[in-house]
Amino acid sequence: LLMGLLAVFIVYPILQVIYVAFTQDGALTADHFLNFFERDLFQEALLNSLFAGLMAVIVGSAIGLPLAFISVKYDFPGRSLIQTLGVLPLVIPPFVGAIALQLVLGRSGVLNLMMLRWFGTTIPFMEGLAGVVIVQSLHYFPFILLNASASLSNVDPSLEEMGQNLGAHGFRLFRKITFPLMMPGYIAGALLVFIKTVDDLGTPLMLNYTSMLAPQAYLRITNIGYEDKAGYVIAVIMVLLSLVALW
Repeated sequence: LLMGLLAVFIVYPILQVIYVAFTQDGALTADHFLNFFERDLFQEALLNSLFAGLMAVIVGSAIGLPLAFISVKYDFPGRSLIQTLGVLPLVIPPFVGAIALQLVLGRSGVLNLMMLRWFGTTIPFMEGLAGVVIVQSLHYFPFILLNASASLSNVDPSLEEMGQNLGAHGFRLFRKITFPLMMPGYIAGALLVFIKTVDDLGTPLMLNYTSMLAPQAYLRITNIGYEDKAGYVIAVIMVLLSLVALW
């Protein structure tokens, strides 16, 4: 029964999308994919999505790894509060986070209004791809935090003690001993961040930035429909990116 449900509601719809992307009048063809890579708009969307995914991993790592290390290795007042706040972005829908950050970093946000009053200028934090990367990084970094924390908790302390006895301390100890041991958990979290960022639709739409894969697929399938195969091609490419990252 379970396999049947998975086949009907997951496998079959995906196969239908693949079929539409690879056929024209019932015949197999790769022309739709060739057309995709020949169009500047879709090339830009692909590069922007890959760039956003990479930047979300980098920024998320800069936030999640230190939080994971501090919350696992040290016991201090407020530790549980930091751990709770660290996973809170996963509970909040992405578009809510986009709205909240617009109020703080947007063109008419609190920070820009203060800068305009004090310095006579503003910074376009939330404009274009930069705004998308900021929102996605802050929303998805908990995947790195949670996976890195779990992996770090399972690191054998005796291995770090042996490293200290051999002269490794501070950042060198982390770089040579701790980080390689927690690498599987970190990589799992980083790949989840990358996949979620590439597949994210709500954040780009909320920020009115459509030069990415997910918004382009949405706009073409909803506005044009079955006749425009580009939306289905983009959907297949997004599935392939997710499968490659998981593999």
